[in-house]
Amino acid sequence: MRSMAFSTRFAPRRCLLLLLSGLLFVLICRVDRAQGASVYKSPNLDDARYWRRYAENYLKKVLTYDENRRMVPSAAKNIIIFVGDGMGIASLSTGRIYKGQLAGRSGEEEQLSFDAFSNTGFSKTYNTDRQVPDSAGTATAMFTGVKTKYGVVGVDYTITETNLEAAKVSSFIEWAQAEGKRTGIVTTTRVTHATPAACYAHSISRNYECDASVPVNMKNRVKDIARQMMEDAPGRNLNVVLGGGRNYFGASMPDHLKPSYKFQGAMEKTCIRTDGRNLVEEWRQRWNGTDAAYAWKTSDLRAVDLDKVEHLLGLFNDDHLSYEKVRDRTPDGEPSLSEMTEAAIRVLQRSNSPGFALMVEGGRIDHAHHQNHAHLALTEIVELDKAVETALNMVDLDETLVVVTADHSHAMTFNGYPNRGNDILGFGNRPNATPYETITYANGPGYLQHRWNSSSLLSEESTDWGTWIKLDKLNRSDVLYRHLSAFPLSDETHGGEDVAVFASGPGANLVRGTFEQNYIAYVMSYAGCIGPVKRLNTACDDGYRRASTKASGAPRPTISIVLVISLLLAIVRLVERK
Repeated sequence: MRSMAFSTRFAPRRCLLLLLSGLLFVLICRVDRAQGASVYKSPNLDDARYWRRYAENYLKKVLTYDENRRMVPSAAKNIIIFVGDGMGIASLSTGRIYKGQLAGRSGEEEQLSFDAFSNTGFSKTYNTDRQVPDSAGTATAMFTGVKTKYGVVGVDYTITETNLEAAKVSSFIEWAQAEGKRTGIVTTTRVTHATPAACYAHSISRNYECDASVPVNMKNRVKDIARQMMEDAPGRNLNVVLGGGRNYFGASMPDHLKPSYKFQGAMEKTCIRTDGRNLVEEWRQRWNGTDAAYAWKTSDLRAVDLDKVEHLLGLFNDDHLSYEKVRDRTPDGEPSLSEMTEAAIRVLQRSNSPGFALMVEGGRIDHAHHQNHAHLALTEIVELDKAVETALNMVDLDETLVVVTADHSHAMTFNGYPNRGNDILGFGNRPNATPYETITYANGPGYLQHRWNSSSLLSEESTDWGTWIKLDKLNRSDVLYRHLSAFPLSDETHGGEDVAVFASGPGANLVRGTFEQNYIAYVMSYAGCIGPVKRLNTACDDGYRRASTKASGAPRPTISIVLVISLLLAIVRLVERK
């Protein structure tokens, strides 16, 4: 009876609790449904320690393959990593065909300079908080060995406005400098842009490229990325910096030739310093009396004694460099990516140096895709390929690790049933079918350009689609032409699929399988005897290096001696039997 009384007494309270619990559950479900995957928590800690442990474990796993195959340990004196920003698999395939067609060939059978590299693998590009990443998070992963979140540079995912120092992570450039190696970066973007910035900077926002872009409440706590390059290690110690971005250093050239074409999109916005500083001039004064040179046009670069200069800074545009297709090729214009790559290697190669580390970025591939300019993107890929070929002709692959990869992909498709040898920028339809382009985009501003309106091809008010019969009304050979996209956005988005990684030289055998993107930094660390896992490479030991020879790597003569001894013993036994 007492128990029944107790139950009856508390029944209303229990019902109320059950009702509140049910309402709370429904509310949680509604929030879940509204936010979708954004409320999902990673099963991993995602901190720097986790990603470093993952990369080292994957490296050890790969090394066991080599032990089973009795691979000879090797070390790379030099490291060059080429990054085709936004160069996904579809971009590689179409870029390869485009290269061949530019030379008058069919294109499908063409080879990029890195297609024949000894090792390839796939890199998983997601950020810690995004399925589809940005260049800041992916570059940080590739260069530091630590995956991080969208939009931050040189820091792990714990970064906040108050813990910048604690969240910093070091890059392969810093690791190389610690070993006395010479270092450099080359890019067709601003040298403060996301990918190059991840080599030397640490920032809660990739957008803090110059002081004007830093919020007022943050100005006393963080340096803009341009200042970090000029004032802080490892940026201030770089031997070579070549790219664009004079505005960001307070060194714009208002009288310089202006580009013939005005391109649209978020990537074309610039930043003008407001603190009155000219960081380039400060750089020149710092190296006054030493072998240092500054170049702002092609003729300046060609006038530098590259075999003697110790520090070279080249900023060839107020903003990003021009697309290769419209680049000013006069002496007063901008050098190509391949010419800058050659200049950088000549400065970095020194007989009295323990080697060098160089990052080369074809950054405008990404920008062209963002605006659905497929023809510009493929031209940039061909130029990156030329830069790789230039490097291969200058270095010894017995002592240089060369890696070619992308930071992420794009929402571009390579589709249809075009005939063999068909113009890769043309139509992918079968005969007598509705024509459509072989290269299309899932989203972007190309949507609007393909809507027909007699007053304006870019009119957002137009409600009628143009029939494909009228496609010839669009000038497809125009530099500003955009390929069709399926969904209208002012800027096309990145793609989230894996990207290819190509490697040749010492340590190339470590690139195999499908791995997290941060593993690439550990390949460079192990192969180049720099950074966190150099201790695992026996070839990094000084005694091993002295005992080794460049041609044989030391173990091979030992194997030969064993074979000779075995043969002599066999002969002796044969004689004894007789």
